Amino acid sequence: MSGITRRHALIGLASGALLSLAGCTRPPATALAMACGQPGALYIQFGELLRDALRARGTALVDLVETGGSADNVALLGEGAVDLAISLADTAEESVAEAGGAGDAGIVALGRVYQNYLQCLVRADGPVADLAGLAGRPVSIGAAGSGTSRTARRVLAAMGMNGGGNEPVLHEHLLTDGLHALASGGVDALFWSGGIPTPEIAGLARETPLELLDLTVAMPLLDEAYPDQYLATRVPAGVYGIRRPAPTIGIPNLLLAQTTLSDAAARALVDVLIDDAHALVPEGTVGLQFLTPAGLIDTGTIPLHPAARQRYRERYG
Repeated sequence: MSGITRRHALIGLASGALLSLAGCTRPPATALAMACGQPGALYIQFGELLRDALRARGTALVDLVETGGSADNVALLGEGAVDLAISLADTAEESVAEAGGAGDAGIVALGRVYQNYLQCLVRADGPVADLAGLAGRPVSIGAAGSGTSRTARRVLAAMGMNGGGNEPVLHEHLLTDGLHALASGGVDALFWSGGIPTPEIAGLARETPLELLDLTVAMPLLDEAYPDQYLATRVPAGVYGIRRPAPTIGIPNLLLAQTTLSDAAARALVDVLIDDAHALVPEGTVGLQFLTPAGLIDTGTIPLHPAARQRYRERYG
């Protein structure tokens, strides 16, 4: 049984259990499965907060599915294995385009929720001081099936490090494995796309001094190749113990759904994103949030679910 098929079966069992529980304790709530990400990362944290907010309202019971990241999430959503997914906007847009469009992929958006920060971490006493210094070096670019892996490859290609003998030696690691490799010298750099601070990275930084490479040097070519997908941003001083702000790349995250998601569920999710915005930001997060009227509806090339679009109009005029 394939990984996605196995997940689909597990989700079906979990959703059935949730339906039974809902019938015993309150009027039936919608049972939804949501593809999130790796344990401890921001996607799972956001999923937990969204699940708790929906449960408190009695609107929906959400089963969270751990995955490698954005690409896995979009694939599961497109196959109908889950009802909701969180994804980097660049990964979602690329995946939908490859499928022929949002209609063919069966994917719509419910809102833009927050910004991920693409981070390239190196040991402060290591051999790499800038992005160009990654040439020929072992580099962890994120888990297979993650949005980090896709975006990191785009950054390296923009820097001309995707062929000709000067490319890094790429390794696809889960975050925990990548951090172990960075600490031990198995890799000289680690790419990670997530919120700031990411707890696992902060834990390593308390033991091993880290620096963040300036990724904005790749922005001109990235913006030329992928217009309006990336933002120049900064990781504030003090995060992971860095002494000064680190220029880097911001990527919006989208909360996605199947086109078949019921209108009632789509409307309820919009209400939670608006009314419980303060409760959907993980504790300690210092990054940019898009849980605002202007931010939520800006979902790029991924169209809003029709009922979500109507609900935003009703709420915001």
